[in-house]
Amino acid sequence: MAEKAEGEVLRFAGVTLDLGRGSLRNAAGAEVPIAPKPFDLLRTLAREAGRTVTKDALLDAVWPGVNVTEDSLFQAVRDARRAIGDEDGRVLRSVPRRGYMLDAVVNAAPSAPPVAEPLTPPEDRPSLVVLPFANMSGDAEQDYFADGMVEEITAALGRIRWFFVIARNSAFTYKGRAVDVREVGRELGVRYVLEGSVRKAGGRVRIACHLAEAETGRQLWSERFDAALDDIFELQDRVTEAVAGALEPSLRAAEIRRATAKPTGSLAAYDLYLRALPHHYAMTRADNDAALDLLRRAVEADANFALAKGLAAMCHIARSSRQWLKPGDVAPGLTLAYEALASAGDDPATLRLAGHAISYFGRDFEAGLAATGRAVAINPNSAQAATSAGWVRNHACEPAGAIPLFRRALRLSPRDPEIGMMHAGEALAHLMLGDLPAAVRCAEEGVHQIEIPGVAACLRTLIVAHWRLGHEAEAREAVQALLRIAPGIRVGRMPDIWRDRGFRDAYWADLRVAGLPD
Repeated sequence: MAEKAEGEVLRFAGVTLDLGRGSLRNAAGAEVPIAPKPFDLLRTLAREAGRTVTKDALLDAVWPGVNVTEDSLFQAVRDARRAIGDEDGRVLRSVPRRGYMLDAVVNAAPSAPPVAEPLTPPEDRPSLVVLPFANMSGDAEQDYFADGMVEEITAALGRIRWFFVIARNSAFTYKGRAVDVREVGRELGVRYVLEGSVRKAGGRVRIACHLAEAETGRQLWSERFDAALDDIFELQDRVTEAVAGALEPSLRAAEIRRATAKPTGSLAAYDLYLRALPHHYAMTRADNDAALDLLRRAVEADANFALAKGLAAMCHIARSSRQWLKPGDVAPGLTLAYEALASAGDDPATLRLAGHAISYFGRDFEAGLAATGRAVAINPNSAQAATSAGWVRNHACEPAGAIPLFRRALRLSPRDPEIGMMHAGEALAHLMLGDLPAAVRCAEEGVHQIEIPGVAACLRTLIVAHWRLGHEAEAREAVQALLRIAPGIRVGRMPDIWRDRGFRDAYWADLRVAGLPD
């Protein structure tokens, strides 16, 4: 097939395929979400526009070195047609018993040079951190409510593209601390800091907020909001809109309303979901059990609560990765993930949770890539969406696309308690690419984090990378470090989550030979 430079843009049928940036834009110039494989399919067919490309040739071009069935090709064709608005197949045509053809005139032009991702929040957008709100209720049991309010406000602001919002997990490293907003601004690289308090009593909620300029510490805006407890979603909207208005008066009200979609209409279900969050983040077996019980009750209260189902599916991933699974745990996790995806709509939090679990448990890599890719496109400020998208790329053995996602997550949430999983994901991607020194470097960065899940994942990569480099003593030392924090871990109980079975077999074999029990 004729080759063209990767720095080109290809225009056809009213869309633009930017090969350098890996993006698809419609006639209005807006970016269209598209998963990696449908993108690669369009690129291959656009390079051969007007000619039939056989199914075998497409399988080789889109899935090089990987054995997949024609079902994967059919799904990529469907997704590609949907992305370019060609559901009836008039542009991306099927050629019976032969293959496919892009029946369109393709115009090629040089692409603008890609712009490197900044290492700090961009100067052209207001950058903000929402610090944990103080619980003024006099009841420590109500901390979850204050934390949940902050999480919802952070997520809503993050979906407004005019903002750069530091991720929730980095913000929560300041919980319970008396902080100087100028210090916070320097540590996180933000222009603005939002602080507040929540008082919940007698069926009513009061939220007090104040916004400060990080560089000077000067208070720019303050407001107090009161509402009945059954108006909690409206209260979140009001706070979000007020903050957005204070930072960027030109924001359209419609954009703000779109950013504050509600996860459920049931206050009881939502309260149970909020109670589950701290247990999920605690990452112990007892807390995992508690989170699942609360999420089960949330779904019983609202059978259509997709976000609760997605978080429950992620809890099942935690059980699998830590080898806590009981017989029958996998099927419920996968069922929850598919149910969450079916009703996720455009909620990025649900999309990323469901896509991650579908890839992990169901080996449905294309669905996982599509869901997590949409989550990142809808909420580019979500470190969690970027992390899940990176891990799904790793599961699908597409490490080159995973690395920038993990780096973006690290930039968005530089003090994240789950930062070990970001380092672990990047380390594993380098291992897949054969860059063993980079794998060691990233894994060692993650080993210094305090969260056991991230440390365990980093140590597994560290073992294999050192072994392949011939550093047998370092590999065996990493094995002992892993067994100290996870004494029951066994190679034979590791989940089969990799598309490339050759990578999986070599990875497991090296863990065994380095000394990890089978």
